[in-house]
Amino acid sequence: MRGERRDVVALAALAAAALASRLLFRIDHDEDIDALRFALGVERFDVGELRPHAPYYPVFIAAAKALALLGAAPREALALVSAASGAATVAFTALLAHAVAGRRAAVFAGALALASPFLWLSSEKLLSDMAGTAVTTAALWLCARARRLHPAARTGSPAPPGAASRVARMRTCALVLLGVGLGVRLSYFPFALACLAVIALGEGGRLAWLARGRDLATGVLAWLVPLVLIATPRDLVATTWVQGLGHFTRWGGTAITVSSPLDRLHGVVWGLWANGLGGAWPDAPAARWLGAPPLLALLGAAALLAVPLQRAARAAREQPELWASALAYFLWALLGQNIAYKPRHWLPLVPLLVVALAAGAASLSPAVPAAARAPRLRALRAAAPAALVAALAAAWLADALSLARQHRAPSPAAAIVGFLRDDGADPRPVLTRDLDRMIQEGAPGRRPVRVRSDEGLVRAVEQAGPGGALLTSEALSREARDALVGRGYAISIRFARPRSRYVDALWSDLALLEAVPAAPPAGPAPSRSPGGAPAR
Repeated sequence: MRGERRDVVALAALAAAALASRLLFRIDHDEDIDALRFALGVERFDVGELRPHAPYYPVFIAAAKALALLGAAPREALALVSAASGAATVAFTALLAHAVAGRRAAVFAGALALASPFLWLSSEKLLSDMAGTAVTTAALWLCARARRLHPAARTGSPAPPGAASRVARMRTCALVLLGVGLGVRLSYFPFALACLAVIALGEGGRLAWLARGRDLATGVLAWLVPLVLIATPRDLVATTWVQGLGHFTRWGGTAITVSSPLDRLHGVVWGLWANGLGGAWPDAPAARWLGAPPLLALLGAAALLAVPLQRAARAAREQPELWASALAYFLWALLGQNIAYKPRHWLPLVPLLVVALAAGAASLSPAVPAAARAPRLRALRAAAPAALVAALAAAWLADALSLARQHRAPSPAAAIVGFLRDDGADPRPVLTRDLDRMIQEGAPGRRPVRVRSDEGLVRAVEQAGPGGALLTSEALSREARDALVGRGYAISIRFARPRSRYVDALWSDLALLEAVPAAPPAGPAPSRSPGGAPAR
Protein backbone atom coordinates (compact mmCIF):
# COMPACT_ATOMS: atom_id res chain seq x y z
CA MET A 1 0.00 0.00 0.00
CA ARG A 2 2.84 2.40 0.85
CA GLY A 3 4.47 1.65 -2.50
CA GLU A 4 1.24 2.41 -4.36
CA ARG A 5 0.85 5.70 -2.51
CA ARG A 6 4.43 6.60 -3.36
CA ASP A 7 3.77 5.85 -7.03
CA VAL A 8 0.68 8.06 -7.05
CA VAL A 9 2.63 10.94 -5.52
CA ALA A 10 5.43 10.47 -8.05
CA LEU A 11 2.93 10.43 -10.92
CA ALA A 12 1.28 13.61 -9.65
CA ALA A 13 4.67 15.30 -9.35
CA LEU A 14 5.53 14.21 -12.91
CA ALA A 15 2.29 15.66 -14.27
CA ALA A 16 2.78 18.89 -12.31
CA ALA A 17 6.33 19.30 -13.64
CA ALA A 18 5.11 18.68 -17.17
CA LEU A 19 2.29 21.21 -16.81
CA ALA A 20 4.58 23.87 -15.35
CA SER A 21 7.15 23.44 -18.12
CA ARG A 22 4.49 23.68 -20.83
CA LEU A 23 2.87 26.75 -19.31
CA LEU A 24 6.23 28.46 -18.91
CA PHE A 25 6.63 28.93 -22.66
CA ARG A 26 3.01 29.23 -23.80
CA ILE A 27 2.24 31.60 -26.68
CA ASP A 28 -0.65 33.93 -27.48
CA HIS A 29 -0.39 34.41 -31.25
CA ASP A 30 -1.64 32.58 -34.33
CA GLU A 31 1.21 30.63 -35.88
CA ASP A 32 -0.75 29.54 -38.94
CA ILE A 33 -4.21 29.51 -40.45
CA ASP A 34 -5.30 26.45 -38.44
CA ALA A 35 -4.45 28.14 -35.14
CA LEU A 36 -6.31 31.27 -36.25
CA ARG A 37 -9.43 29.28 -37.07
CA PHE A 38 -9.33 27.57 -33.69
CA ALA A 39 -9.15 30.95 -31.97
CA LEU A 40 -12.04 32.23 -34.10
CA GLY A 41 -14.01 29.12 -33.19
CA VAL A 42 -13.52 29.80 -29.50
CA GLU A 43 -14.75 33.35 -30.03
CA ARG A 44 -17.76 32.23 -32.07
CA PHE A 45 -18.32 28.72 -33.39
CA ASP A 46 -19.59 28.73 -36.97
CA VAL A 47 -19.34 25.79 -39.36
CA GLY A 48 -20.09 27.78 -42.52
CA GLU A 49 -17.39 30.36 -41.79
CA LEU A 50 -14.77 27.70 -40.93
CA ARG A 51 -14.57 28.75 -37.31
CA PRO A 52 -12.81 26.30 -37.13
CA HIS A 53 -12.27 24.27 -40.31
CA ALA A 54 -13.71 20.80 -40.82
CA PRO A 55 -14.07 18.44 -39.02
CA TYR A 56 -14.70 21.29 -36.52
CA TYR A 57 -13.11 19.62 -33.44
CA PRO A 58 -16.17 20.21 -31.22
CA VAL A 59 -14.77 18.62 -28.04
CA PHE A 60 -11.51 20.56 -28.29
CA ILE A 61 -13.37 23.81 -28.95
CA ALA A 62 -15.79 23.09 -26.10
CA ALA A 63 -12.90 22.60 -23.65
CA ALA A 64 -11.36 25.92 -24.70
CA LYS A 65 -14.75 27.66 -24.55
CA ALA A 66 -15.21 26.43 -20.98
CA LEU A 67 -11.96 28.14 -20.01
CA ALA A 68 -13.01 31.25 -21.94
CA LEU A 69 -16.20 31.40 -19.89
CA LEU A 70 -13.97 31.49 -16.81
CA GLY A 71 -12.24 34.59 -18.14
CA ALA A 72 -9.45 33.30 -20.39
CA ALA A 73 -8.89 34.96 -23.75
CA PRO A 74 -9.44 32.63 -26.75
CA ARG A 75 -5.77 32.03 -27.43
CA GLU A 76 -5.00 31.72 -23.74
CA ALA A 77 -7.75 29.12 -23.44
CA LEU A 78 -6.29 27.13 -26.34
CA ALA A 79 -2.83 27.33 -24.79
CA LEU A 80 -4.13 26.05 -21.44
CA VAL A 81 -5.92 23.12 -23.07
CA SER A 82 -2.78 22.15 -25.02
CA ALA A 83 -0.54 22.48 -21.97
CA ALA A 84 -2.86 20.40 -19.80
CA SER A 85 -3.12 17.82 -22.57
CA GLY A 86 0.67 17.68 -22.80
CA ALA A 87 0.96 17.07 -19.06
CA ALA A 88 -1.72 14.38 -19.24
CA THR A 89 0.10 12.71 -22.12
CA VAL A 90 3.31 12.53 -20.07
CA ALA A 91 1.46 10.93 -17.15
CA PHE A 92 -0.45 8.44 -19.30
CA THR A 93 2.73 7.50 -21.16
CA ALA A 94 4.27 6.50 -17.82
CA LEU A 95 1.11 4.58 -16.89
CA LEU A 96 1.11 2.83 -20.24
CA ALA A 97 4.74 1.78 -19.79
CA HIS A 98 3.87 0.43 -16.34
CA ALA A 99 1.04 -1.66 -17.79
CA VAL A 100 3.25 -2.96 -20.60
CA ALA A 101 6.63 -3.50 -18.95
CA GLY A 102 6.45 -2.77 -15.22
CA ARG A 103 7.45 -0.11 -12.71
CA ARG A 104 11.04 0.38 -13.88
CA ALA A 105 9.88 1.02 -17.43
CA ALA A 106 7.30 3.50 -16.10
CA VAL A 107 10.05 5.54 -14.42
CA PHE A 108 12.07 5.59 -17.64
CA ALA A 109 9.03 6.47 -19.77
CA GLY A 110 8.05 9.31 -17.46
CA ALA A 111 11.51 10.88 -17.66
CA LEU A 112 11.69 10.55 -21.44
CA ALA A 113 8.15 11.81 -22.03
CA LEU A 114 8.77 14.83 -19.81
CA ALA A 115 11.92 15.76 -21.75
CA SER A 116 10.76 14.80 -25.28
CA PRO A 117 11.24 17.84 -27.56
CA PHE A 118 8.38 16.81 -29.84
CA LEU A 119 5.89 16.25 -27.02
CA TRP A 120 6.97 19.49 -25.33
CA LEU A 121 6.78 21.63 -28.46
CA SER A 122 3.43 20.11 -29.49
CA SER A 123 2.07 21.07 -26.07
CA GLU A 124 2.86 24.73 -26.88
CA LYS A 125 0.89 24.76 -30.13
CA LEU A 126 -2.63 26.21 -30.20
CA LEU A 127 -3.84 23.14 -32.08
CA SER A 128 -5.83 20.00 -31.31
CA ASP A 129 -3.03 17.47 -31.89
CA MET A 130 -1.86 17.31 -28.28
CA ALA A 131 -5.37 17.01 -26.87
CA GLY A 132 -6.11 14.17 -29.28
CA THR A 133 -2.87 12.43 -28.32
CA ALA A 134 -3.73 12.69 -24.62
CA VAL A 135 -7.13 11.05 -25.14
CA THR A 136 -5.67 8.33 -27.35
CA THR A 137 -2.85 7.53 -24.92
CA ALA A 138 -5.29 7.35 -22.00
CA ALA A 139 -7.51 4.92 -23.91
CA LEU A 140 -4.55 2.73 -24.86
CA TRP A 141 -3.50 2.65 -21.22
CA LEU A 142 -6.96 1.37 -20.25
CA CYS A 143 -6.70 -1.34 -22.91
CA ALA A 144 -3.21 -2.33 -21.77
CA ARG A 145 -4.23 -2.38 -18.12
CA ALA A 146 -7.18 -4.59 -18.94
CA ARG A 147 -4.81 -7.03 -20.65
CA ARG A 148 -2.44 -7.08 -17.67
CA LEU A 149 -5.09 -7.12 -14.96
CA HIS A 150 -5.21 -10.90 -14.71
CA PRO A 151 -3.97 -13.85 -16.75
CA ALA A 152 -7.39 -14.56 -18.19
CA ALA A 153 -7.22 -11.33 -20.15
CA ARG A 154 -4.30 -12.78 -22.12
CA THR A 155 -4.44 -16.56 -21.89
CA GLY A 156 -8.10 -17.41 -21.52
CA SER A 157 -7.55 -19.17 -18.19
CA PRO A 158 -10.23 -18.85 -15.47
CA ALA A 159 -10.46 -15.33 -14.11
CA PRO A 160 -10.38 -14.39 -10.44
CA PRO A 161 -13.76 -13.37 -9.01
CA GLY A 162 -14.75 -9.90 -10.21
CA ALA A 163 -11.77 -9.53 -12.55
CA ALA A 164 -13.77 -10.14 -15.71
CA SER A 165 -16.24 -7.37 -14.89
CA ARG A 166 -13.38 -4.94 -14.18
CA VAL A 167 -11.77 -5.79 -17.51
CA ALA A 168 -15.09 -5.25 -19.28
CA ARG A 169 -15.55 -1.86 -17.62
CA MET A 170 -12.05 -0.77 -18.57
CA ARG A 171 -12.64 -1.71 -22.18
CA THR A 172 -15.95 0.10 -22.19
CA CYS A 173 -14.30 3.22 -20.79
CA ALA A 174 -11.51 2.96 -23.38
CA LEU A 175 -13.92 2.74 -26.32
CA VAL A 176 -16.18 5.51 -25.03
CA LEU A 177 -13.08 7.67 -24.54
CA LEU A 178 -11.89 6.92 -28.07
CA GLY A 179 -15.32 7.90 -29.36
CA VAL A 180 -15.13 11.21 -27.50
CA GLY A 181 -11.58 11.61 -28.82
CA LEU A 182 -12.90 11.63 -32.39
CA GLY A 183 -14.47 14.98 -31.49
CA VAL A 184 -11.02 16.18 -30.47
CA ARG A 185 -9.07 14.88 -33.44
CA LEU A 186 -11.06 12.93 -36.03
CA SER A 187 -7.96 11.91 -38.00
CA TYR A 188 -6.98 9.62 -35.11
CA PHE A 189 -9.86 7.29 -36.00
CA PRO A 190 -7.57 4.29 -36.78
CA PHE A 191 -6.89 3.91 -33.05
CA ALA A 192 -10.62 3.71 -32.33
CA LEU A 193 -11.38 1.24 -35.10
CA ALA A 194 -8.38 -0.97 -34.34
CA CYS A 195 -9.18 -1.18 -30.62
CA LEU A 196 -12.83 -1.88 -31.38
CA ALA A 197 -11.92 -4.71 -33.75
CA VAL A 198 -9.34 -6.31 -31.43
CA ILE A 199 -11.62 -6.21 -28.39
CA ALA A 200 -14.67 -7.49 -30.26
CA LEU A 201 -12.72 -10.28 -31.95
CA GLY A 202 -11.23 -11.31 -28.62
CA GLU A 203 -14.60 -11.47 -26.93
CA GLY A 204 -16.11 -13.29 -29.91
CA GLY A 205 -19.56 -13.34 -31.45
CA ARG A 206 -21.88 -10.82 -33.04
CA LEU A 207 -23.11 -9.63 -29.66
CA ALA A 208 -19.58 -8.57 -28.77
CA TRP A 209 -19.36 -6.46 -31.94
CA LEU A 210 -22.72 -4.88 -31.17
CA ALA A 211 -21.83 -4.16 -27.56
CA ARG A 212 -18.41 -2.70 -28.33
CA GLY A 213 -19.76 -0.76 -31.29
CA ARG A 214 -22.33 0.70 -28.94
CA ASP A 215 -19.56 1.78 -26.56
CA LEU A 216 -17.69 3.60 -29.33
CA ALA A 217 -20.91 5.12 -30.69
CA THR A 218 -21.80 6.43 -27.23
CA GLY A 219 -18.62 8.49 -27.17
CA VAL A 220 -19.21 9.74 -30.72
CA LEU A 221 -22.83 10.72 -30.10
CA ALA A 222 -21.78 12.71 -27.03
CA TRP A 223 -20.34 15.36 -29.37
CA LEU A 224 -22.03 14.61 -32.70
CA VAL A 225 -25.58 15.29 -31.47
CA PRO A 226 -24.71 18.75 -30.06
CA LEU A 227 -22.77 19.55 -33.24
CA VAL A 228 -25.78 18.74 -35.43
CA LEU A 229 -28.06 20.75 -33.16
CA ILE A 230 -25.76 23.80 -33.10
CA ALA A 231 -24.77 23.85 -36.77
CA THR A 232 -27.18 24.28 -39.66
CA PRO A 233 -27.44 20.79 -41.21
CA ARG A 234 -27.15 22.21 -44.72
CA ASP A 235 -23.97 24.12 -43.84
CA LEU A 236 -22.59 21.11 -41.99
CA VAL A 237 -23.03 18.76 -44.95
CA ALA A 238 -21.93 21.24 -47.62
CA THR A 239 -18.87 22.51 -45.76
CA THR A 240 -17.78 19.01 -44.74
CA TRP A 241 -18.07 17.81 -48.33
CA VAL A 242 -16.06 20.71 -49.75
CA GLN A 243 -13.38 20.48 -47.06
CA GLY A 244 -13.13 16.70 -47.30
CA LEU A 245 -12.88 16.74 -51.08
CA GLY A 246 -10.26 19.48 -50.96
CA HIS A 247 -8.23 17.66 -48.32
CA PHE A 248 -7.92 14.53 -50.41
CA THR A 249 -7.60 16.10 -53.87
CA ARG A 250 -5.99 19.55 -53.63
CA TRP A 251 -4.35 20.70 -50.40
CA GLY A 252 -4.36 17.92 -47.82
CA GLY A 253 -0.92 16.48 -48.55
CA THR A 254 -2.29 12.96 -49.01
CA ALA A 255 -0.77 10.37 -51.34
CA ILE A 256 -2.99 11.88 -54.05
CA THR A 257 -1.74 15.46 -53.73
CA VAL A 258 1.85 14.56 -52.73
CA SER A 259 2.33 11.39 -54.72
CA SER A 260 6.14 11.16 -54.82
CA PRO A 261 7.22 8.01 -52.93
CA LEU A 262 10.55 9.68 -52.11
CA ASP A 263 8.83 12.73 -50.60
CA ARG A 264 6.60 10.52 -48.48
CA LEU A 265 9.49 8.27 -47.43
CA HIS A 266 11.44 11.36 -46.43
CA GLY A 267 8.41 12.47 -44.43
CA VAL A 268 8.38 9.14 -42.58
CA VAL A 269 12.07 9.15 -41.69
CA TRP A 270 12.39 12.86 -40.95
CA GLY A 271 9.07 12.96 -39.12
CA LEU A 272 9.58 9.95 -36.86
CA TRP A 273 13.35 10.08 -36.38
CA ALA A 274 14.30 13.76 -36.45
CA ASN A 275 11.07 15.07 -34.93
CA GLY A 276 9.27 12.33 -33.03
CA LEU A 277 12.44 10.88 -31.48
CA GLY A 278 14.59 14.01 -31.57
CA GLY A 279 17.20 12.18 -33.62
CA ALA A 280 20.28 13.73 -35.21
CA TRP A 281 19.93 15.21 -38.70
CA PRO A 282 22.45 17.12 -40.84
CA ASP A 283 21.13 20.52 -39.73
CA ALA A 284 20.34 19.45 -36.14
CA PRO A 285 21.78 21.27 -33.09
CA ALA A 286 24.58 19.74 -31.05
CA ALA A 287 22.24 18.37 -28.37
CA ARG A 288 20.71 15.99 -30.88
CA TRP A 289 24.09 14.60 -31.88
CA LEU A 290 24.98 14.08 -28.22
CA GLY A 291 21.72 12.24 -27.70
CA ALA A 292 22.10 10.04 -30.78
CA PRO A 293 24.27 7.28 -29.18
CA PRO A 294 21.96 6.59 -26.20
CA LEU A 295 18.93 6.87 -28.49
CA LEU A 296 20.36 4.27 -30.86
CA ALA A 297 21.27 2.02 -27.92
CA LEU A 298 17.73 2.19 -26.53
CA LEU A 299 16.22 1.60 -29.95
CA GLY A 300 18.42 -1.45 -30.30
CA ALA A 301 17.29 -2.74 -26.91
CA ALA A 302 13.65 -2.16 -27.88
CA ALA A 303 14.17 -3.99 -31.17
CA LEU A 304 15.66 -6.98 -29.36
CA LEU A 305 12.36 -7.36 -27.52
CA ALA A 306 10.76 -8.29 -30.85
CA VAL A 307 13.53 -10.66 -32.00
CA PRO A 308 13.10 -13.50 -32.77
CA LEU A 309 9.66 -13.56 -34.34
CA GLN A 310 8.33 -15.67 -31.50
CA ARG A 311 8.88 -12.75 -29.13
CA ALA A 312 7.13 -10.36 -31.49
CA ALA A 313 4.17 -12.72 -31.77
CA ARG A 314 4.03 -13.05 -28.00
CA ALA A 315 4.14 -9.26 -27.54
CA ALA A 316 1.35 -8.87 -30.08
CA ARG A 317 -0.74 -11.44 -28.21
CA GLU A 318 -0.17 -9.72 -24.88
CA GLN A 319 -0.99 -6.19 -26.09
CA PRO A 320 -2.86 -6.56 -29.40
CA GLU A 321 -4.66 -3.21 -29.13
CA LEU A 322 -1.35 -1.33 -29.05
CA TRP A 323 0.17 -3.16 -31.97
CA ALA A 324 -2.95 -3.09 -34.13
CA SER A 325 -3.74 0.58 -33.53
CA ALA A 326 -0.13 1.67 -34.10
CA LEU A 327 0.02 -0.22 -37.41
CA ALA A 328 -3.40 1.05 -38.51
CA TYR A 329 -2.51 4.66 -37.77
CA PHE A 330 0.91 4.37 -39.42
CA LEU A 331 -0.68 3.16 -42.66
CA TRP A 332 -3.34 5.87 -42.53
CA ALA A 333 -0.79 8.63 -41.93
CA LEU A 334 1.44 7.24 -44.66
CA LEU A 335 -1.33 7.53 -47.24
CA GLY A 336 -3.89 9.99 -45.93
CA GLN A 337 -1.97 12.68 -44.01
CA ASN A 338 0.46 15.45 -44.94
CA ILE A 339 3.51 13.72 -43.51
CA ALA A 340 5.77 15.11 -46.24
CA TYR A 341 5.58 18.62 -44.75
CA LYS A 342 3.87 18.29 -41.34
CA PRO A 343 5.56 15.84 -38.96
CA ARG A 344 2.96 16.65 -36.29
CA HIS A 345 0.76 14.00 -37.91
CA TRP A 346 3.05 11.39 -36.31
CA LEU A 347 2.38 12.78 -32.83
CA PRO A 348 0.04 10.04 -31.48
CA LEU A 349 2.71 7.41 -32.18
CA VAL A 350 5.34 9.20 -30.07
CA PRO A 351 4.06 7.99 -26.66
CA LEU A 352 4.19 4.43 -27.99
CA LEU A 353 7.75 4.98 -29.19
CA VAL A 354 8.69 6.34 -25.75
CA VAL A 355 7.15 3.28 -24.13
CA ALA A 356 9.18 1.06 -26.48
CA LEU A 357 12.40 2.87 -25.51
CA ALA A 358 11.55 2.54 -21.82
CA ALA A 359 10.71 -1.15 -22.15
CA GLY A 360 13.98 -1.69 -24.00
CA ALA A 361 15.91 0.05 -21.23
CA ALA A 362 14.16 -2.00 -18.56
CA SER A 363 15.01 -5.20 -20.43
CA LEU A 364 18.74 -4.44 -20.25
CA SER A 365 18.81 -5.27 -16.53
CA PRO A 366 16.68 -8.40 -16.11
CA ALA A 367 16.10 -9.68 -12.62
CA VAL A 368 18.47 -12.58 -11.84
CA PRO A 369 19.57 -14.23 -8.60
CA ALA A 370 22.19 -12.17 -6.84
CA ALA A 371 24.49 -15.20 -6.59
CA ALA A 372 24.61 -15.48 -10.37
CA ARG A 373 26.80 -12.40 -10.76
CA ALA A 374 29.65 -10.60 -9.08
CA PRO A 375 28.44 -7.59 -7.08
CA ARG A 376 30.35 -5.08 -9.23
CA LEU A 377 29.02 -6.50 -12.51
CA ARG A 378 25.54 -6.67 -11.07
CA ALA A 379 25.70 -3.00 -10.06
CA LEU A 380 27.01 -2.03 -13.50
CA ARG A 381 24.22 -3.88 -15.27
CA ALA A 382 21.67 -2.23 -13.04
CA ALA A 383 23.05 1.28 -13.60
CA ALA A 384 23.62 1.09 -17.36
CA PRO A 385 19.94 1.41 -18.45
CA ALA A 386 19.34 4.33 -16.11
CA ALA A 387 22.50 6.01 -17.41
CA LEU A 388 21.33 5.62 -21.02
CA VAL A 389 17.90 7.01 -20.21
CA ALA A 390 19.41 9.89 -18.23
CA ALA A 391 21.79 10.78 -21.07
CA LEU A 392 19.01 10.76 -23.64
CA ALA A 393 16.65 12.71 -21.37
CA ALA A 394 19.33 15.34 -20.75
CA ALA A 395 19.97 15.78 -24.48
CA TRP A 396 16.25 15.92 -25.19
CA LEU A 397 15.70 18.44 -22.40
CA ALA A 398 18.38 20.78 -23.74
CA ASP A 399 16.89 20.57 -27.22
CA ALA A 400 13.33 21.02 -25.92
CA LEU A 401 14.27 24.15 -23.96
CA SER A 402 15.92 25.65 -27.04
CA LEU A 403 12.94 24.91 -29.28
CA ALA A 404 10.45 26.19 -26.70
CA ARG A 405 12.34 29.48 -26.42
CA GLN A 406 12.41 29.89 -30.20
CA HIS A 407 8.74 29.02 -30.36
CA ARG A 408 7.78 32.03 -28.23
CA ALA A 409 8.81 34.38 -31.03
CA PRO A 410 6.13 34.87 -33.71
CA SER A 411 6.19 32.33 -36.49
CA PRO A 412 7.29 33.57 -39.93
CA ALA A 413 3.62 33.77 -40.97
CA ALA A 414 2.62 35.67 -37.82
CA ALA A 415 5.62 37.99 -38.18
CA ILE A 416 4.59 38.84 -41.75
CA VAL A 417 1.06 39.66 -40.60
CA GLY A 418 2.48 41.87 -37.85
CA PHE A 419 4.74 43.64 -40.34
CA LEU A 420 1.82 44.32 -42.67
CA ARG A 421 -0.23 45.65 -39.77
CA ASP A 422 2.49 48.07 -38.62
CA ASP A 423 4.04 49.11 -41.94
CA GLY A 424 1.72 52.01 -42.71
CA ALA A 425 -0.84 52.54 -45.44
CA ASP A 426 0.66 50.71 -48.40
CA PRO A 427 -2.04 50.54 -51.09
CA ARG A 428 -0.46 47.63 -52.95
CA PRO A 429 -2.31 44.30 -52.87
CA VAL A 430 -0.82 41.36 -50.99
CA LEU A 431 -0.96 38.26 -53.18
CA THR A 432 -1.00 34.95 -51.31
CA ARG A 433 -2.20 31.38 -51.52
CA ASP A 434 -2.66 30.52 -47.85
CA LEU A 435 -2.34 33.64 -45.69
CA ASP A 436 -5.35 35.68 -46.86
CA ARG A 437 -7.50 34.89 -43.80
CA MET A 438 -4.61 35.61 -41.41
CA ILE A 439 -3.99 38.97 -43.11
CA GLN A 440 -7.68 39.86 -43.08
CA GLU A 441 -7.93 39.20 -39.35
CA GLY A 442 -4.51 40.45 -38.23
CA ALA A 443 -3.88 43.36 -40.62
CA PRO A 444 -7.35 44.65 -41.54
CA GLY A 445 -6.01 47.70 -43.36
CA ARG A 446 -4.35 45.56 -46.01
CA ARG A 447 -5.82 44.12 -49.20
CA PRO A 448 -5.01 40.39 -49.46
CA VAL A 449 -5.78 38.68 -52.76
CA ARG A 450 -5.83 34.90 -52.88
CA VAL A 451 -4.30 33.40 -56.01
CA ARG A 452 -4.78 29.74 -56.93
CA SER A 453 -2.34 29.28 -59.81
CA ASP A 454 0.87 30.60 -61.30
CA GLU A 455 -1.08 32.21 -64.12
CA GLY A 456 -3.36 33.92 -61.64
CA LEU A 457 -0.38 35.26 -59.69
CA VAL A 458 1.32 36.70 -62.77
CA ARG A 459 -1.93 38.25 -63.96
CA ALA A 460 -2.60 39.80 -60.52
CA VAL A 461 0.90 41.35 -60.42
CA GLU A 462 0.41 42.86 -63.87
CA GLN A 463 -2.98 44.26 -62.85
CA ALA A 464 -1.56 45.84 -59.67
CA GLY A 465 -0.28 48.88 -61.54
CA PRO A 466 3.07 50.66 -61.76
CA GLY A 467 3.77 50.25 -58.04
CA GLY A 468 3.77 46.48 -58.33
CA ALA A 469 2.50 44.13 -55.64
CA LEU A 470 3.50 42.42 -52.43
CA LEU A 471 3.39 38.63 -52.35
CA THR A 472 4.04 35.88 -49.82
CA SER A 473 6.73 33.46 -50.83
CA GLU A 474 4.56 30.33 -50.58
CA ALA A 475 2.57 31.71 -53.52
CA LEU A 476 5.61 32.21 -55.77
CA SER A 477 6.78 29.10 -57.58
CA ARG A 478 9.94 28.98 -59.67
CA GLU A 479 7.83 29.05 -62.83
CA ALA A 480 5.91 32.13 -61.69
CA ARG A 481 9.15 33.89 -60.74
CA ASP A 482 10.65 33.19 -64.17
CA ALA A 483 7.49 34.45 -65.86
CA LEU A 484 7.54 37.72 -63.88
CA VAL A 485 11.24 38.29 -64.51
CA GLY A 486 10.64 37.66 -68.21
CA ARG A 487 8.00 40.38 -68.16
CA GLY A 488 10.44 42.86 -66.68
CA TYR A 489 9.61 42.66 -62.97
CA ALA A 490 12.21 42.84 -60.23
CA ILE A 491 11.52 40.59 -57.23
CA SER A 492 13.11 41.28 -53.85
CA ILE A 493 12.56 40.44 -50.19
CA ARG A 494 10.46 43.00 -48.36
CA PHE A 495 10.39 41.26 -44.95
CA ALA A 496 11.55 37.90 -43.57
CA ARG A 497 12.00 36.44 -40.12
CA PRO A 498 12.78 32.72 -40.55
CA ARG A 499 13.20 30.29 -37.66
CA SER A 500 14.13 26.65 -37.17
CA ARG A 501 12.26 24.11 -39.25
CA TYR A 502 12.12 21.93 -36.13
CA VAL A 503 9.78 24.62 -34.76
CA ASP A 504 7.94 25.43 -38.01
CA ALA A 505 8.16 22.39 -40.22
CA LEU A 506 6.18 23.79 -43.16
CA TRP A 507 6.80 27.57 -43.39
CA SER A 508 10.09 28.01 -41.57
CA ASP A 509 11.50 30.39 -44.22
CA LEU A 510 8.30 32.14 -45.31
CA ALA A 511 9.00 35.68 -46.54
CA LEU A 512 7.14 38.73 -47.81
CA LEU A 513 8.34 39.70 -51.29
CA GLU A 514 7.64 42.59 -53.61
CA ALA A 515 7.42 42.53 -57.39
CA VAL A 516 7.84 45.90 -59.09
CA PRO A 517 8.38 46.79 -62.75
CA ALA A 518 12.06 47.20 -63.47
CA ALA A 519 13.12 50.72 -64.49
CA PRO A 520 13.26 51.02 -68.28
CA PRO A 521 16.82 51.22 -69.60
CA ALA A 522 18.08 54.74 -70.13
CA GLY A 523 18.25 55.68 -73.84
CA PRO A 524 21.06 57.69 -75.48
CA ALA A 525 21.24 61.33 -74.42
CA PRO A 526 19.61 63.63 -76.95
CA SER A 527 22.09 65.50 -79.18
CA ARG A 528 22.31 69.21 -78.68
CA SER A 529 22.87 72.05 -81.11
CA PRO A 530 25.97 74.22 -80.86
CA GLY A 531 23.91 76.86 -79.07
CA GLY A 532 22.96 74.40 -76.36
CA ALA A 533 19.36 73.72 -77.43
CA PRO A 534 18.38 70.19 -78.23
CA ALA A 535 18.71 69.37 -81.90
CA ARG A 536 15.43 69.05 -83.74
